[in-house]
Amino acid sequence: MTRQICVRCQQSTDEPIVVGMEHGASVGGRTAYACPDCAPSYPKQVDVFAAADAMRRARETGRAIRTGWA
Repeated sequence: MTRQICVRCQQSTDEPIVVGMEHGASVGGRTAYACPDCAPSYPKQVDVFAAADAMRRARETGRAIRTGWA
């Protein structure tokens, strides 16, 4: 992997960690990277496909579910 700039401290890092995906309606979006020191301060990203699957299963079985979405 190439060097990336940390989105929080703006320092270049050889060990970038993906902390988010940004999507746009008119552009493809981008990946947000953080350095190993800043990465733990970001919240865990929700896997939207796993959450959608869990909601589908809950709807089919009539059970309530916590997805991590606000």
